[in-house]
Parts: sequence; structure tokens; C-alpha cells
Amino acid sequence: MLDLFANPTAARRPYRAPLATLFAAALLATTAGCAGGLDDPDRFTGGTSSCAPGTTGASVIQAQCLSCHSTDSNGSAGGGLDLQASGLPGRLYTTNSACNNAPLADSANPSQSFFLKKLTASPGCGARMPLGSSLSATDTACVTDWLVAGKPSP
Repeated sequence: MLDLFANPTAARRPYRAPLATLFAAALLATTAGCAGGLDDPDRFTGGTSSCAPGTTGASVIQAQCLSCHSTDSNGSAGGGLDLQASGLPGRLYTTNSACNNAPLADSANPSQSFFLKKLTASPGCGARMPLGSSLSATDTACVTDWLVAGKPSP
């Protein structure tokens, strides 16, 4: 019996089946969805952030500290510590406290820095920051992550 739909040249082209399979696999791979979006970069980097969504260590400092510790603030306000000028948090590693002359940030152990101790109930020198209030545990952890991440390379 004669098959009207047979392709007589198919027998002469055995390479087409593997090539078609390879093409289909490549097409599927390029059109598959991504594992994470740019709005969730931790899914790509594997990092975790202690900050609340939409918050960064720099934004916490801007909201809570710049009323006293800014470039424009009076020299006596904020002990002369300018948290607005460029170079933070790296600049904290080269600045000493007016309170006890200790480095504000400890490069050997950033999470134990005096800058962060000032956010606790017992800072060891001077008053708890910010004056008149305190940061939430989430904001304190966020600032800690920010300071540790900004540690200068040796």
C-alpha cells in the first residue's frame, strides 16, 4: 500500500531528530521563568538582610540621626560627628569618639563597635542614641549590617 504522507527524504536525514530535540531544549531553557526578581536580590546573592523591606542602614541613619549629626548641624550638636558627609560607613573606621577617644568602628570586630554601642541602653560613655528615643531591634540590626558591610578592605 502506498503511503501518501510519507516523506521519502526523511530516511536520508537522520541528523534532524537530534537537532530538533536540541533546538526544543534550548527554546525551553530560554523561555523558562527566572528563579527570583530584581526586587528580591537576596535570592540571587544568598544574602539575608536584617532591614525591614524598603529600609537600609543609611536610611535609618538619615531618618534618626541627621537632625543632630549632619553637615549643617551646629558644631557642638552631635559632638561634632557628621553622619551626612560622604564616605560613611568607612569614615567611622577612621574617626574617634569625642566622648572617650575610642574608634567609632572597630575593624577587627565591627559588630562590637562603639558606634553601635551608642545605640544600646548602656553605651559606656555618654547618652544612648538617638537622644530621647531608641531604635527598634530591626533598625539596630539593619545599622549593624550596614556598618559591618562597609568595613574597609585590609
